[in-house]
Amino acid sequence: MSSMASKIIPYLRKSLYVLSILIVFVILFLLRKNQQHQICTYVKIVIEAPAQKQLITQEIIKNKLDKWYIGGLSGVPQNSISLSDIEQKLENISAIKKAEVSFDLKGELKIDILQHVPLVRIMPPNQKSFYLADDLVRIPSFDLDIARVPVVNDYVSPEMIKKVYTLSTYVHENAFIDAITEQIFVDKGDLIIIPKINNQKIVIGDTTNIPAKFDKLIDFYVDGLSHIGWDKYRIINLKYKNQIVCK
Repeated sequence: MSSMASKIIPYLRKSLYVLSILIVFVILFLLRKNQQHQICTYVKIVIEAPAQKQLITQEIIKNKLDKWYIGGLSGVPQNSISLSDIEQKLENISAIKKAEVSFDLKGELKIDILQHVPLVRIMPPNQKSFYLADDLVRIPSFDLDIARVPVVNDYVSPEMIKKVYTLSTYVHENAFIDAITEQIFVDKGDLIIIPKINNQKIVIGDTTNIPAKFDKLIDFYVDGLSHIGWDKYRIINLKYKNQIVCK
C-alpha cells in the first residue's frame, strides 16, 4: 500500500463516520417533523397497580380526558396535544403517583400511570372517607374505584392513624395476613384485626414487634386451629410478649 493510500483511507473512514451520523440526525429530524403533523390514532392507557387495590381504571381516565379535552384526543394532530399538560393534569389526581405520556411512530398516544397503593380505608362517622396509601398519602375515595383493603369504621386520631398505617403496611406485606384481614379498628388504644372468619377478633395491641406477632398468629392458625377448628376462639390476643391468650 502506498503512503498516499495509507493517508487517504483513515480520512475516508472518518468522513463516512461523520456522514453516517449526519444521515441519522436528518432521518430523526424528518421523522419528528412528520410525527408532529401526524394524527393521534388511538389512546392507550396502562395502569400499574395491584388488581385488588386499583383505584384508577381506564374508564375513569378516559372520562377525565373527555372532560379536559372536549371531543377527546383521538383524531387530533399531535402538534396540538401538549404531553406535559396531560401529565400535569393526571398527576393532580391524588391517587396517581406518576404519569408519563408519549407518542409512538404509529401515532398512538400511550399513557403510563403509576398508582399509589392503598393500604387501608378510613371511614370516620359523619365524615368523608379516604384511603391511606404508601408514604401516608391520603386519597379521598370520591370518584374512584373501590379497592379491596381493610376498613376502619371508627374515628381515629392523627396519632392513631399513623399506627393504623404501620399495621396496614405489615398486613399488605404479609400474604397470609392480608388474605384473612377484613377490617381494622381501635379499642381503648389497642389495634385490632377483624378477620374474615365470623365472630373473631385478633388483638394486636401496639405497633411493636408486629412481624413476630404475625409469625405467632400464623403458627397458631396452621398448627393449632387447623386441628381444633378455625372458629374455636372468639378473641386471639397477641399483645403480650411470647404468648397467645385466647377466649
